[in-house]
Amino acid sequence: MNAKERQTLQDAAKAGATWKDLAAIIGVTDRTLRRWREDIEEEEEYPEDYFQGIEDEDRRPVPKNAAQILAAIRAGRAAGRQELIETIQRQAAEKQDLRTLLALLKRMDNMDK
Repeated sequence: MNAKERQTLQDAAKAGATWKDLAAIIGVTDRTLRRWREDIEEEEEYPEDYFQGIEDEDRRPVPKNAAQILAAIRAGRAAGRQELIETIQRQAAEKQDLRTLLALLKRMDNMDK
């Protein structure tokens, strides 16, 4: 994964792209992308050698660049969420209507699920 591809993913995630949109950018299904995320998160919960020697045909290998892909998505989402929070704070100070912005923030939080 090169820097341009990583930046594209970060920008899309920052803009609020769904898992389906992000998967289309990298050329996999949204199910595959979510599975990578779940597998990586699961592996992070256990010691390094936990899965060594386990022969599980159902367990598919996760590509080496999957961690980079997910890191780019997380970075983009974090940047987008921070930008939205700053916009909400700025508009709160200006006493504007916050309903739309709060709905957007809630939507971004739900996208990670």
